[in-house]
Amino acid sequence: MRQNTRPWRRWFGDLTNDARPRQLHAILARDGVELALWRVGSARGEPVLLLHGLGSNRLGFDWPGRSFAAWLAERGYDVFLPELRGHGASERPSSGWTLDDYLAHDLPAVLDAITEITGYSQTHWVGHSMGGLLWFLLATHGDPQAVRSAIAVGSALDYRPGASGFRSLLGLKPLARRLPSVPYGRLMHWLAPTFGRAHASPDAFNVHPSNVEARLNRRLHANAFETIPTSLLEQLSSAFDDSGLASRDGAICYLQPRRRLTTPTLLVAGSRDPQATLEAVRASAEQLGEQARVLELGRSQGCRDEYGHWDLLVGRRAQREVWPRLLGWLEQHPIPAPGRPAISKPTVNE
Repeated sequence: MRQNTRPWRRWFGDLTNDARPRQLHAILARDGVELALWRVGSARGEPVLLLHGLGSNRLGFDWPGRSFAAWLAERGYDVFLPELRGHGASERPSSGWTLDDYLAHDLPAVLDAITEITGYSQTHWVGHSMGGLLWFLLATHGDPQAVRSAIAVGSALDYRPGASGFRSLLGLKPLARRLPSVPYGRLMHWLAPTFGRAHASPDAFNVHPSNVEARLNRRLHANAFETIPTSLLEQLSSAFDDSGLASRDGAICYLQPRRRLTTPTLLVAGSRDPQATLEAVRASAEQLGEQARVLELGRSQGCRDEYGHWDLLVGRRAQREVWPRLLGWLEQHPIPAPGRPAISKPTVNE
C-alpha cells in the first residue's frame, strides 16, 4: 500500500480516528493495480460503499470526530471505503488513468470484493462529487445490478448548465497538457495554513467557509486531497463541451444512456456548491429520469447555513441536517439478508 507524507500533521494534530476498528483489505483491480478497501466498524448489516471524489481520499467520509462512515456503522451498516487508483493508500500507476479505468477495472473489483466479504449480492452506494458521477456512468452505461440504492452528494452528470467553478479553469488546459499530472494535493497541503482565515479565500471552492470550522478547514485541505493525472482532467473537461461528458476516445457520450436508470438515486445538492451547481444537479436529475430525486440543502430549505461542496459531509451541522436524510434514503431501500427476498419501503418525496 502506498504511503503519503503530510508535514503539516505536526501542527494540525493527529488524524487517528476514533476507537471504532478499521480493516484494510488489499484488492486487485481487473488490470492488476492494487487498491485499498477500508472496512469500518464491526457491524455486519447491509453493506454501504462510500466513494470519494476527484483528487481526494477516504477522509471526507471518515473524518476524525465527524465520520459519516463511523456514524453509519454505529447504526448497524457494514461500511466500505474504497480508494481508487492513485488515491490514498492505493497504487498509483505511472502512466496515468481516466474515468474509463475506474469503470472498467477498479469499480467492478470493489463491488466483487464487497460481495465476497459480506455475502450480500447488493450494496448501497454513496458517492461524493466524482464518486457520484461514477455511479451515474455505471448506472446508465454499465452493469448496476450490484447496487440496491444510490446517493450522489455534490455530483452532477450534466455540467453544462450553471456557473461551475470548473469552467473557469478550462483556460489552464494548455498548461496542464505539458504536465503528466497536477499536484493538487500537494498544493492544497502547503496552502492549508492560510485557509479558514477569510471567507473570500480560495478554499471557498471546496467549502462554504462559514459552515466549516476554520481548524477543520485547514486540516481537511492538508490531508484529504491527492495529485490528479492530466489524462483524467482532460476527459473530465469534456463535460463542458456541447455534447457533454464523453469517454476518453470520444466513442461514448454519457448523456446518451445505453440503459435507463432503474436504481433509486438521490442527488444531494448544496445551495452554494460552486462545483456541482444547483442548476447542474437539477439538469442531471432530468437526464437520469424518474428514479432520480433531488434533495437541496441550504437556508431556504430550513438549514442554519448555506452548504458548499464538502460541508455536505463534514460541515458544522452535517450530522444533524444532512446525515439523517441520507440514512433515511438507505432505510427506504433495504437490502435483504442473503437468502431473503427484498421488500422496499415507500419512497418519501424529498
